[in-house]
Amino acid sequence: MILPPAVNRLLSIRPEAVSFDRLGFLCEAGVRAHLERVLATFVAGYNLALEIDDGAELAATLRGRYDAQHVGFAFEGVGMYLGLRDQLAPWRHSALRAFIEGPGRDFDYITAVGAGFAVARLPWGVSAWTSYARRLDPLIAWCLPDGLGFHEGVFHLRRFQDGRREPPPSLPPYARQLFDSGLGRSLWWSQGASPRRIAAMIARFPAARQREMWCGIGVAAAYAGGVGEDGLLELAELAGPNRADFLSGIPFATRMRQKGGNPWSGTDLACRLLLDRSSDDASDWLMEIVDGVVHDQTLDKQVRVRDSYLLVRQRLVEELRDSNTAEGERQCRVPAHSRSLTTASS
Repeated sequence: MILPPAVNRLLSIRPEAVSFDRLGFLCEAGVRAHLERVLATFVAGYNLALEIDDGAELAATLRGRYDAQHVGFAFEGVGMYLGLRDQLAPWRHSALRAFIEGPGRDFDYITAVGAGFAVARLPWGVSAWTSYARRLDPLIAWCLPDGLGFHEGVFHLRRFQDGRREPPPSLPPYARQLFDSGLGRSLWWSQGASPRRIAAMIARFPAARQREMWCGIGVAAAYAGGVGEDGLLELAELAGPNRADFLSGIPFATRMRQKGGNPWSGTDLACRLLLDRSSDDASDWLMEIVDGVVHDQTLDKQVRVRDSYLLVRQRLVEELRDSNTAEGERQCRVPAHSRSLTTASS
C-alpha cells in the first residue's frame, strides 16, 4: 500500500535530521563520520520504504544499494516505516510481520528493532505496544522495546540520558529491561563511542539498570563499531562488574550479521578480541542457548516464550562469568614470570 504523495511528504525524514549537529552530539571527526553514516543509512532505508511498496523489490534494492557493513541499518529504517503503517492502519494484516516472515526474513531482528521507533513516534504507540506486540511472533516482538529505548536516547537525550527518566511504566517488566538495552545502545552515538564517556554516563544510572545498558553497548560496539582494539579492550575494563553483560551483547550482533549474510570485519574483531571466538562460533553458541530456552520443559511454555530474551541473556551471562572465572583460576595457577613470557610471545 503506497500512501498518497501528501502523506509521504509528511512522513519522510530529511537526512540532516540525524546529523550530529542537529542532535547535539559531540564526537571526534573520524568516529563521527562513521556513526553519522549509520544513522543516514537508517533514514535512507526508511524513505525508500515510502517509495517501494513491493517487499521483495524493496529488500532487493537495499541489498543492491548498500554494502555488507551498512545494509542492516537500511532494513532497520524499513522497520520503522512498516511499524508506522501497522499502527496507522491496525485493521489490516501486519505489514511488518509479512515483511520479516517474507523478503526481509534474513534481517528480521534488526527490522523489528526499527519498528520500535514507530512506537516512540506515535502519541499512542507506547500505550498500544502490548496489543501491537501480539500481532508479531513473540520471539521477534521483544525487539520493539529495544528500538523504543534507542529512539528515546537519541532524540530525547536530555530527558532519558541526562535526566535518567525511567522506561514507560505501562511496559511490562521484561520490556522495560529491553528499553534499557536500547537506551544503552544509544550512548554509542550520543557519547561518540568514547569508552570513558559511555562508562561515566552509565555510572549515573541506578545499578539495577546498568547491566542491560552495558549489554546494549556490547551490541553497538560489535555491530556498528567505530573503535579499534584499544577502545574495545578499554570498554571491557571499564564495564567492571558488568563485564559479562557487556560481552553478552556481542553474540546478538554476530547472529544478526550471520543471518543477514552481511559479515563485517569490525564485528569479527570485537568477537575474536573479547570472546576469543569467531563470529560464526559466537552466533552458533547463542542459537544453542536460544534452542535450550525454547525447549526447556522445566519452564512453563508461556514463560519460555514471553521471557525468552531475558532467559537467554541470563544464560549467556552465566556462561561468560563461568568462563572468566575458569580463565582467572588458570592464570592464578601459572607463575607470574611465566604469564609475562606468555603475554610477550602472543
